[in-house]
Amino acid sequence: MNYIRYQEEFKEDALKMWKYTMYSDIAGGRNSFSKTDPDATFMHMKYDYYNHTNVFKPGYNVQVGSSEGYIRHVYVSSDANDLKTYIPFMEGYHMAYGSYPQATPADAGYGSFDNYKYDKEHGIQLYMKYSGMRKEAEKKTTKNQFTRAQMNPNEEDKIICPANHEFILVDTRIERRGVYPREIEMYQNEHCEGCPFKSKCTKSKTGRTIQKCRELESYKKEVKENLSTEQGKKYMTQRSIWSEGIFGQIKEDNHYDKLRRRGISGVKLEILLVCIGHNLRRYHTRKLEFQKNNKIN
Repeated sequence: MNYIRYQEEFKEDALKMWKYTMYSDIAGGRNSFSKTDPDATFMHMKYDYYNHTNVFKPGYNVQVGSSEGYIRHVYVSSDANDLKTYIPFMEGYHMAYGSYPQATPADAGYGSFDNYKYDKEHGIQLYMKYSGMRKEAEKKTTKNQFTRAQMNPNEEDKIICPANHEFILVDTRIERRGVYPREIEMYQNEHCEGCPFKSKCTKSKTGRTIQKCRELESYKKEVKENLSTEQGKKYMTQRSIWSEGIFGQIKEDNHYDKLRRRGISGVKLEILLVCIGHNLRRYHTRKLEFQKNNKIN
């Protein structure tokens, strides 16, 4: 009798293992997928994000590269993270045009070590913002002085905490997760014990630690220098007009805010058709404006 009971439990476990293995293969490294469209990933849409509905919906990540209001290249993926879409997008652009763009101004969702390294290898100027850039520009106060963004090396390349204690280099390792390997330096403050600011600074029993990648820091410095120039300001202004404007025209003006097809191949075709329609409207609008301004019949 016990043998039959165990046999039934083994069958249930085997079915569960088979089901979980199948789900893992379908997800392919993603955190989720939709049963009605396995290629789609559950994501926070902008409406849900800004209105705090905490509702996830199956969707696709659509990347669009534009120039002067025209869509030059499109990349559709199931990846919810923009960081991982940049390099495949640029590879597709190079395959289509045979060259790389001079600069790719983008928001902080794309700024990472791998993407900066890729740009440097392919002669693309660094204009992509990075996460934490806005916090670094904030004025140092008693509230934010303990954040990582405010603990940058001084002119002597030393990291000093608000209690005026220096961080000491304790370890160096090579981080190989990602597209390119990078060297990470680990700094630790050995004066946290008994410090009156410890409760505000860290909960670690061994003291506050900070990781630093010198190569990434050099890229961030170059980004800030480029964005502070007149050309950099022009690029970011154009980006806000062209890129955001294109999505606004497609989603709001043309009332296209939901995909009609399922499966990534069908979605790619649908998005490409929508982008072709946008470019045709853009072309005829500019043509009519030119004829009107120059009085050409």
